[in-house]
Formats: sequence, structure tokens, C-alpha cells
Amino acid sequence: MWFYFFPHCIYHLTKWFPQNNRIKFRVVVFLLSVALLVPEFIVLSLPTTSRACDQPLLNILVAGIVFLFMSVGFAIIFSLMDPVPRIVKILFHLFGVGSLILGLMSAFYTFEAPACSDSTTELYYWCYVTSVLALITTGYFLLTVPFWLANKTKPNLVLDWRRRSGICYEPVVYCSCVWHV
Repeated sequence: MWFYFFPHCIYHLTKWFPQNNRIKFRVVVFLLSVALLVPEFIVLSLPTTSRACDQPLLNILVAGIVFLFMSVGFAIIFSLMDPVPRIVKILFHLFGVGSLILGLMSAFYTFEAPACSDSTTELYYWCYVTSVLALITTGYFLLTVPFWLANKTKPNLVLDWRRRSGICYEPVVYCSCVWHV
């Protein structure tokens, strides 16, 4: 789910900058996006990557590259558009579901393929790292979804700035970066 997490963070980080002064942030987003793509292409181009492995790790790598391109696209769209159209948000959340499925499949196949660490070492470890990232970000979203749902069903239950109340008011007062629902 880290493919979903990256543009999600870019969306919220963009809001921290004034609307008329975001060009430097957009350049950083573009450079970071390119930096994320480079290791995947390096692993894909290695001669050991095409060796036989019991699990479809090469397919997961290729699917990861496709998802990373879409993730970069969403990140750039979120850094450029303000406000973001509703259809883009819906597509982004559907992309998140696909990212969740890919992350869980990646984790399942990678953790079932320890023998592949001998034949396709770089591919195995790249899939291992992305699987761990996917599981960590899935845990993050599992922690935040109940707060988001509570906030949607009953507005200001989780945080009400005007009344200085809500479930999350105290932590947010001391660390405002915690809140983004």
C-alpha cells in the first residue's frame, strides 16, 4: 500500500505551503518520484532477475513499476491541483484498493519464496523491502480509517478546533502534524 501512501503524503504536505509558492515543492516531488523509479528499473535490468523462481516475483516487480508510475502521476496531480476534483479522488481511492491487493499479494508471495534469495537475490530482497513497506503502510491506514469514518459519520467528533474538543484534540494541540483526516 505504499504506492497509495506516497501520493497521500504529497497531498497533505502540499497543503502546508502557500498556494502561490509551491514551485520548489513540486520540483522536490518530481525528483523524489524519479528517485523512487530508478531502483525498480535497476533491479529489472539485472541479468539475475530473469532467472527461475518458484514464486512470481518478476510479475510483482513489473506490477509494482506500473503502480509506481500511477502513484507518481497521482502525486504530481495532487501537487498541482487545488482543489482536487471529486473524480480524481474517487480514482485515487480505487487505486488504493488495488495497491492494497498488490501489497498483500507481494507480501504473501515474497514470504513464501525464501529459496528465491539464492537464485534471484536482488529481486527477492527488493520484493521483500516493498512487502514490508506495504504491510507498514497498511497498518497505518488501518489505524487512521476508524478516525476518518468517525469524522465522516459525525463531524467534529474526532476534532473540533472551534470548541477545542474531540477525541484527538489533545495530541493535535501538541503535534499538529498528527491530524490530517
